[in-house]
Amino acid sequence: MNTTQTTEAELVDAAVQVLTARLPSSWSVEKQPSAADPSVSDVIFKSPNTGTQALVLVEAKNDVTPRDVESLLGGPWRRWRKQTGNHPILVVAPYIGRRVRDLLAEENVSYIDLTGNARITLDYPGVFIETQGAVTDPRASKVRRSALRGAKVGAVVRVLIDAAPPYTGAEIARAAGVNQGYVSRILDTLVDEGLVDRERAGPVAGVDWPRLLRRRAEALDLFRPNGALRYIARQGVGELLERLRRRAPDDPAPTVTGSFAASRLAPVAAPSVLVVYSMAPRQLEAELELLPAEAGADVVLIRPDNVVAFARSMPEGGIAWAAPSQVAIDCLSGSGRMPSEGEALIEWMQADESRWRAPSLELLMSAPSGR
Repeated sequence: MNTTQTTEAELVDAAVQVLTARLPSSWSVEKQPSAADPSVSDVIFKSPNTGTQALVLVEAKNDVTPRDVESLLGGPWRRWRKQTGNHPILVVAPYIGRRVRDLLAEENVSYIDLTGNARITLDYPGVFIETQGAVTDPRASKVRRSALRGAKVGAVVRVLIDAAPPYTGAEIARAAGVNQGYVSRILDTLVDEGLVDRERAGPVAGVDWPRLLRRRAEALDLFRPNGALRYIARQGVGELLERLRRRAPDDPAPTVTGSFAASRLAPVAAPSVLVVYSMAPRQLEAELELLPAEAGADVVLIRPDNVVAFARSMPEGGIAWAAPSQVAIDCLSGSGRMPSEGEALIEWMQADESRWRAPSLELLMSAPSGR
């Protein structure tokens, strides 16, 4: 099915097919014209006992954003539930993003998308179905998929995460060192995705920073083929850290991120690969006498797109450690167990924001270098 031109009827038909395939053969799912609009179909679940069935109101849309969910919950869906005795609701779309799926689950609204993401909950007859599909929208254009990719957007995201709102677009632009018009476009995207709370053209009032961290990581690959140089430390990673402690300082200093930086704050398991940002990785390679490696590397040097990766690093014990927000993004966009380490770090960050997040943008900007 061409999901870019999917009609409402086709969406409902696809949902019925998915449900029929997932339920036992003795169950059935049938379409029924909507009482409110005969051109639209709802669905009826029928258990083996023909006397047990449930009418589910269907909302079929080609695109569903967090704003749509919030609008529908405050309007049509609320009226549906009041008028129809709290009938369950099913949202069907070609693709439903993670944020929207989470919002729907919080409101106990079922959903199905054509990539395989589904969560169906009925109290009577009792039904629970949950499946995983695509993590990104297969219909999305290259521009949409890369909306949170790039150095400039990275600088904006880091400001939004590292300082608590409120703040204006102009203030964000100054802090991130980017154009105000560019910030406005990024904020529009983040508002549409439910990651930022902002009235039209007004200041940012709230940031869902854990989800923003994950969304930024989805657009990245820490170990991108042309951006990471892999090595073996001649005398082990422990000795290499000691050499980093003893080396003469420079600006920006080589900065540790990834598993070693995450485990320093929220240990999950003993880290094995040392990831270091450096603006001169080849020079650092020679200085530390690293051995290039195609496989089995225990050191990775990365030259970032710009110095935002070093922003607000935390010097300790002679080593520059990347800021928690940067480390979380890097782990989530890494490989192996790194995403789990990133999630553990997010839990640490949520436990006490005062340990890492500035209470205002003004204080973030006035903090000494390295904070």
